[in-house]
Amino acid sequence: MLTKEEVEKIVRGIVEDKFIKSIEVDERGNVTVTLAKDTPSIDNVLIKLHSEIGKLEGVGLITVNREREEKAVEGQNVQLTKELILERLKEVIDPEIGLDVVNLGLIYELEIRPDNTVYVKMTMTTPGCPLTMWILRAVEDKILEIPGVKDAEIELTFDPPWSPDMISPEYKKKLGLY
Repeated sequence: MLTKEEVEKIVRGIVEDKFIKSIEVDERGNVTVTLAKDTPSIDNVLIKLHSEIGKLEGVGLITVNREREEKAVEGQNVQLTKELILERLKEVIDPEIGLDVVNLGLIYELEIRPDNTVYVKMTMTTPGCPLTMWILRAVEDKILEIPGVKDAEIELTFDPPWSPDMISPEYKKKLGLY
């Protein structure tokens, strides 16, 4: 069974203690690490943490969060909708393909929780995509820009694997796939 101590050893080998806000490991082996918002070289840190923690036996889902500033929302009655969030996510372009993550079919699930945390389950076009961490962070950042969003949880999955059939009909026509 995966222990918190095993995870802490890896995290502390990659990130200075002053940037580690919390480390949690649940009974299923799911790991959640929260880092300070000013953690240096955050992209490299995310890649190293996912890679090294992923090597541990018994590890489940790995979530690495960055500490968030509480945003004051004027009017507190901002209505978050899936449509609003999906429109914003259309601004996140896969640089290798040149299409946004929504029309590319990378977003499998989107949920707005009662506390205004937005959960997204998504995939990449291939498990070996070299831009995975960049795209995941861009999706998280784009969601967090939306007024009223408390936090964003992004889960990466490859089940089912992505295929060109998942591209939106509109973009299939533009690409000549129909």
